[in-house]
Amino acid sequence: MFDYDKACEACLKEMFKRVGEKYPNKKLTDQKEWYCKRTWSEEEEEDFRVWMRKYLKKKYPNWTKHTLDKEIGMFLLMWGWKTQLKEKYLVKN
Repeated sequence: MFDYDKACEACLKEMFKRVGEKYPNKKLTDQKEWYCKRTWSEEEEEDFRVWMRKYLKKKYPNWTKHTLDKEIGMFLLMWGWKTQLKEKYLVKN
């Protein structure tokens, strides 16, 4: 049986640490759309993905690469910080 709650807690703690916040942080997470209140770069997000992949692979060694990528993608979709896009992707008027 998987202990998703503990894994999510560990990932949230690491994610918050990477933007200079502590977790749990009720003052932040009680806000509507709290995950949009902080940002990180594409490189920081990718570095977190690498960390999370290693962490989950160690915790759930039977998960396939596809399962790991799916779980990480869903986690970031639901709770990941807003990503600062590189200027080359921004539309100029």
